[in-house]
Amino acid sequence: MRRLIVAAAVVACASQGDPPGGPPDAAPPVLIAIVPESGAVNTRPDRVEFRFDEVVSERPSGVASLEQAVLISPTDGLPRVDWRRRSIAVRPRRDWKPNAVYTVTLLPGITDLRGNVMRSGASVIFATGPTIPDTRVAGILYDWVAGNAVRSGAVEAIAMPDSIVYVARTDSAGRFTLAHLPPGAYTVRGWIDANTNRALDAREAYDSVSVTLSDTASLTLLAFVHDTLPPRINTVQALDSMTLRVELNQPLDPEQTVDTTLFRLTAPDSSPVRLRAVMAADVWDRARADSIARADTTRRPPARQPPTPRRDSVVLPRPVPVARFVVLTAEPLRPETAYRLIAIEARNLLGRAGTSARVFTTPRAAPADTTRRTPPPPP
Repeated sequence: MRRLIVAAAVVACASQGDPPGGPPDAAPPVLIAIVPESGAVNTRPDRVEFRFDEVVSERPSGVASLEQAVLISPTDGLPRVDWRRRSIAVRPRRDWKPNAVYTVTLLPGITDLRGNVMRSGASVIFATGPTIPDTRVAGILYDWVAGNAVRSGAVEAIAMPDSIVYVARTDSAGRFTLAHLPPGAYTVRGWIDANTNRALDAREAYDSVSVTLSDTASLTLLAFVHDTLPPRINTVQALDSMTLRVELNQPLDPEQTVDTTLFRLTAPDSSPVRLRAVMAADVWDRARADSIARADTTRRPPARQPPTPRRDSVVLPRPVPVARFVVLTAEPLRPETAYRLIAIEARNLLGRAGTSARVFTTPRAAPADTTRRTPPPPP
């Protein structure tokens, strides 16, 4: 019995290795192969397989399931995706089409079992027919109203007249590319996929354009909510006796002139109140802040702060539409009085124009400050 215990101890000492767990793993999974190889023609694989150097998680980062982490273009619906520990197998919802060029994309977000995330994606291109055309549709998708590029936006090119749908996603700068499409006529549509369901839902901002593709095409898409009703006044707030802040329920066409002809103000007896100026609210806010900063010369200069890095400004091909305005009156408004503000033929981004009105009440006059002493008159 004693010999058996000693022998077991010797075997245990001889088989020692790294302590349980080992050093912490902070590296994301590495894609080591894709089957079939990119550029293959006359192939109709049973599946496309992405292979990794370690076991990956069934729950990628940023999406609800593995199906949402994969794009097959052209698409026939949400792809079928199988998790195989160290690989992810992808197939179309129904089957590969004959004489078609496929781009299968694995989006960023694949994680390992420790939560380390792949920040880049991968794609493979192959043809079920004999050729892969050298064509490309590239562009940028913007949120027109917000004035910035759309990250992870949905883009599709619909071939006419057979309605084959090619799909892509935008990157962090709003850029997208649809490559190796057959030459022909397409309707290209991009939208802000807020719920990531890959479908254009009601009230989601989008833009579309028709293009005839021969080799390359460059597009700019300005996504906005397509409202078929004209704008109307949502709120009117009296900031003081001569300043009104007005908000519409949707932005105006940037081509519409914004001046005193856009609004009309009437008193309780329907008499008109003259307007001095109308401007976008952000323009008025900046001008007011600059005026206050120039006038305040008594304040000590603030402590010197390190400069903040500037973000690259986005330059849209058209002006950013505005929904908030400031209306300045030429004479003070009476306190605690109901006035009527009318927006005259306000035109939205689809060109729908209409007139709307809103009644508002000015606040009561501020009480006099009785705590401040009146200085004696000069001799």
